[in-house]
Amino acid sequence: MRQRSLFVVDFFRVNSKISQDIKTPFKLDGITRVDDTPVHKAVREALVNCLVNADFYLPHGIVIKKNVNSLVIENPGSIRIGKKQMLLGGVSDPRNKNLMKMFNLLGIGERAGGGIPDIYQVWADQGWNSPVVEEFYNPDRTRLSLDFRPKQAKKTSEESKRRKQAKKNGD
Repeated sequence: MRQRSLFVVDFFRVNSKISQDIKTPFKLDGITRVDDTPVHKAVREALVNCLVNADFYLPHGIVIKKNVNSLVIENPGSIRIGKKQMLLGGVSDPRNKNLMKMFNLLGIGERAGGGIPDIYQVWADQGWNSPVVEEFYNPDRTRLSLDFRPKQAKKTSEESKRRKQAKKNGD
């Protein structure tokens, strides 16, 4: 029993650590401050997805890398429903169903099959670079990269033409 309770404590500790730098605007619900933004929920969902879909029988464990501009969450195992379906949402086939049930009982799992599309939507709403999902094989691994930087504004074709012409002319 001790092992299971440590898992839950570790989850909250890791979630707190990877979320601590996320900006929290001042918002009240009545007289209570609301610290749980859509970005916080999306990061938590990414961590839950990593755990409930990890293949713990494969070598190399879960890897989480965080810096000022990004968060990368990587787990052993391939995407069981396929990358295309995962990005569309609506289908859930977690590898670790008991973990999924535990998170749902704790009120942490957002919505079966909707986690990744929700994360993409939150990132789009923030104006950040789109998340990137990658699969690797031998051994099977899945990586979700979340970039906290804003999308670069696309140069207009007119401005690009002007700059190219200026370079040609030596201006």
